Amino acid sequence: MAEAQYETRTRTVEEMVVILTITADEADWLRTALDTFPGPTSSSIRDALMDITSPAPETSADTFEYDGVTYDLTKTYTDRDDDDWNFSTDLRGSDGAPLARFRHRTDYEGGGYTLAYVVAQFGPLTKVYA
Repeated sequence: MAEAQYETRTRTVEEMVVILTITADEADWLRTALDTFPGPTSSSIRDALMDITSPAPETSADTFEYDGVTYDLTKTYTDRDDDDWNFSTDLRGSDGAPLARFRHRTDYEGGGYTLAYVVAQFGPLTKVYA
């Protein structure tokens, strides 16, 4: 006897995307230029340019803003020398900034540096997405 049932499956799809960084003036020009091209692709791009949104700022107990940059204290950051930095969510320096520790490529760890010191001496810091 045959049986049938509904089942939910999760599929992972990898796709290549293109990220185009342009100024607001360039976006205005592109939007106008696309008006002369009919079709679903130009319409889709024009619609996206009409509804540009800003990303929501990261704010939580695990973030800290310094010099206009919001740092996610749960993430690892890499400095200009390719050393990794992690920040404490609990320990703070006298300026209120989180304290950092670093991991060099040879796994030596040092710590107790404030975020301001790390940025000034070793910045810029780049968030590691892994």
